[in-house]
Amino acid sequence: MQHEPIVKSSISKQIAEQLRHAIINGQFKTGERLPTEDELAKRYGVSRATVREALKRLAAQNLIRSRRGPTGGNFVTQPTHEELAESLSGAATLLVGLGSMSIDEIIEARRVLQGGCLKLAARHATSDHIEQARAALDRQKLTGLTDEAFCQADVTFHRALVDASDNGMIRFVMYAIIEALVPITNMVLSYVKERHEIIAIHEHLLTALENRSEVDLDQALNRLLDYLTETFQEAQIQRDGHKLAVTPQE
Repeated sequence: MQHEPIVKSSISKQIAEQLRHAIINGQFKTGERLPTEDELAKRYGVSRATVREALKRLAAQNLIRSRRGPTGGNFVTQPTHEELAESLSGAATLLVGLGSMSIDEIIEARRVLQGGCLKLAARHATSDHIEQARAALDRQKLTGLTDEAFCQADVTFHRALVDASDNGMIRFVMYAIIEALVPITNMVLSYVKERHEIIAIHEHLLTALENRSEVDLDQALNRLLDYLTETFQEAQIQRDGHKLAVTPQE
């Protein structure tokens, strides 16, 4: 492994980037232990604290995991789709919250991408995928379930449909898109308070998947996204009206 000269600004970040490139390029294999903190500190001419900060950056990216004990150290790990998509989902959710992405853009992206995903799911879904989706749907039907728990079950349900596509790249992208809609679903549930329609559409989706019907899957998805769009607009009106009602008058 070759080491490039280190510029004095953001040293720990630069070290983390060099180690990250080494991992991505295959210089360090999955399961292989990285050099010790002392060894890395000597190689880069920095303190152990700086190296430790760089390693924390890699751990935050799910590229390494530490193990204690005589045979311990920092080992290269292979991130799962869920771990990688989590960071992408966080960025997408932030952009939605800041208004950088509109509801129409997200709905359109989901309509196109999940529509294609469901076609693959109709061909590749296993009994395990169907059981996972059914379990998530059953959770959504529980009495007294909080809005947050309902949304989490919603994410789990759609992840099961995405997993059924049997395509790693689609799963990675769709995880982010599904979770980017969570704040919108939360608003719908908080202000409109209608779960029965979402549950009914999920039932339609699951039945269509069990029947391997691409047409029915597509119809159910469009029905769901149309419903979310309409109820989101209603929820916005109710939220804005609530804000006006509680704002002190000058």
